[in-house]
Parts: sequence; C-alpha cells; structure tokens
Amino acid sequence: MPDSVNKPPKKETQDKLYGGFGFDQSLGESQFPIGPLPDFSQIMGGFNMTAYSMPDGSSGWALYNGKMAFHLGADGNMTFSAGTPGQTGCGGKMVLNSQSQLQKAESIAIEVTGRPDGGTVEKTADSDGNVDEKNLPSYSLKVYGPVNIEALGGDCAVKGDNVTVNANSTLNLKSNKDINLQAGENGGKINMTAGSINIDAAFFDKKISGGDYTTGAGEVKVEQNKPGSEVVTETPGSVRYIVNGDYTLGVKGNYTTDVTGKYNLTADKDYSTLILGDYSNVVSGKAHTKINGIGSKSSQLQNWLIDVLPNAKKTFAGFEVNSSSLIKFTNTIGGFDVEIGKQLGTLKLTDKGTFSVTTGARLGAINIDQRQAVMEYGKNAKMIVAPKESKISWGTSSVTVSATDVSIKGPMIYLN
Repeated sequence: MPDSVNKPPKKETQDKLYGGFGFDQSLGESQFPIGPLPDFSQIMGGFNMTAYSMPDGSSGWALYNGKMAFHLGADGNMTFSAGTPGQTGCGGKMVLNSQSQLQKAESIAIEVTGRPDGGTVEKTADSDGNVDEKNLPSYSLKVYGPVNIEALGGDCAVKGDNVTVNANSTLNLKSNKDINLQAGENGGKINMTAGSINIDAAFFDKKISGGDYTTGAGEVKVEQNKPGSEVVTETPGSVRYIVNGDYTLGVKGNYTTDVTGKYNLTADKDYSTLILGDYSNVVSGKAHTKINGIGSKSSQLQNWLIDVLPNAKKTFAGFEVNSSSLIKFTNTIGGFDVEIGKQLGTLKLTDKGTFSVTTGARLGAINIDQRQAVMEYGKNAKMIVAPKESKISWGTSSVTVSATDVSIKGPMIYLN
C-alpha cells in the first residue's frame, strides 16, 4: 500500500480524541470565557460522561474513556471515535448491525487512512496449528444482493493503483455518448482475451503508428454488401502476400495494375489467361519470350502454338507482323514448315538442305535439295537444274543441257 494512503491522524488530533474533553479552570474566572464549560460530568465503569455548554448558549454531550468517544457536538456534528487495537482483542473497530439503514445528507466524505501496522496481513490458525495469512484491504464493501451506485447530474470516478472489475456472468459497459479507453500517456497497453469479439459500428477508424499484427487466425474475411463500398490500401512501404493455398481474385469491373518500377511474375506450374474481349500489349522497351517446353505434361505437341481463327473480313490478314527493320527467323533443329489452307500452299525449309514451295496440285511448285532444283507448274511444265544436267520440259517436249551436249526433243523444233 502506498505511504500516501496509510497515514495515521496527527498527534494533536489523537491527543484531543484520546485525552477527553477538559477545560481550564481559569477560564471560569475570566471575564470572556471561550468554553466548553462542563455542566455535568460523571465516571461510569471507566467511561466519562460529560455534558457541556458554550458561551453562545449551545450545548453538547460526550461519552469517552481515552480510547474511544461518542460526541454530540455543540456545533451540530455527531462524532464516533474508535481507538487503536489493543493486545487483548481487536479494539478500535466500530460495528453497525441493523435490519436496514438510510443515510441522507448533502454530502458524505469517507477518508480511510489505512491500518497503523501497514494493514495488509491477517493471521489465523486452525486446530492443527496451521497459520493462514491473507491480505486485508483498507476499505472493503461486501453486499449480498444487487448493488446500485448512481451519480445523478454529476461525475462518478474510481481511482486506484490497480482497478479490477469482476463479473461472474456478463460485464456491461454502457454510455449514452462516448466510451474512452486510455492506457498510459504514450506507452500503455490494452490486452483483450476472448473466445470471440463482435464489433457492430458505422465506422471503425484505426490510427496505428507502429504495426497491426494478426497471428494464428484461421480465417480472415471481409464481406461488404453496401453499394459503392471501397477497400483502399495506401502505403509508402511494401505490401507482401504469401499464400500457401489457393488465391482467387474476382473483379466485375475494371482491373488496373500501375507499376512504376519492375513487374515480375513467377509461376512454378501452369499459367493461363482467358480474355473474352480484345487484348493489347505495348512494350516501350525490348521484349523477350522464351519457351523451354521441358517437363510439360500437356497433350499439346508444339512448344509454342498460335491458333488464329479466320478474320471477319477475309481481305485482311488474320495474323500480321509489321517490322520497320529486318525480320529474322533462326531454327537450329527441324527447319521451317509453312502451310496455307488445306494443301493450298506450303513452304518448307529443313535442316537437311531441302527447300520446297508448293501452291497446290494444279499450280506451281519449287523443290531444292542437295542434288537438284526443280520448278514445275501444273502437270506438264517443269524445269530441273542440277550440277551435271539441267532440263526444261513441257509434256513430251524437252530441252536438256549437260556439260558435253545439248539435246532438244519435240514434235517440231524451231532454230533461229
């Protein structure tokens, strides 16, 4: 208990209470007595009973024995005084026992100065001699039944080093206006322990200068059913999400990502994008696309497949590449195979030294390999260029050029 609470009365006050009420005999001889002047005094069983009067005509009455006193004062005050505990019992205690009590006054002030010995321990012993010690409060109020404390038209204050409010069932804190909770001036702490906490408020405003931490939560859910609701996160630092399970994001309106620095996306497994509208990708810098195709479990045979459906206006290209500089295709394995329509036209260039261009069975074709180059149109017109012999033919007519001779075959031959 703090020393400021446990203070005994002043020595002067104790002398007045324990020494009884006396008077100076010389005051009776004075022309201006100040009182009190005893009118009647008698000793009964160690107690003094005195009735006195004051010069102004008021009177009083006192019963005392030097340790306790009962005083009906001339000033209209009633005083009960109990002395300090003695060695033979718990002296100094005042006991009121009644069926009911009613106190009515303009004001009541109770000051408890604390026990002279520190007022903290009461020792009791059972039949076996075991000693039990317990703390005794300086002020204790115990009520069997309902308790109602009201401050009508004023403030109600409870102050102490540690204040505990204990409810066996439900604790209700109700205010017609505001409820303020303050822990310390700057560095206090508010601890809350509960199975569940329910908050029903129009606004929930948090101003946190340190950090906001949630640990051990099985579920975090934000459900807004008010039209125009908005969730805004604005921070000068970083935002980090680590999700060990699934992460689903559903946006009914527009979805915009504005990144001032770098934007990195890493997917350890598959990545899919479905766009039902138009798609635009603008890169101000350089672009790099690399498809490894290693470890894929997809049934697709191609590492990179671009499937473009026919354009609504067939006069426009379904797939078009515009470049202001050189376009270069490099293939180290397999070569190139371009097919137009269903056997309407093909362009093949393999890594085996073979080049082939076809435009259908009735049109032209070009085939070049390591042995010769053949260009044909339809089924009759053909030209063969080879290192040892070259030939141009139309049906059964032909011109053959070799290193040693030139032969011409046909139904009619014209030489100019």
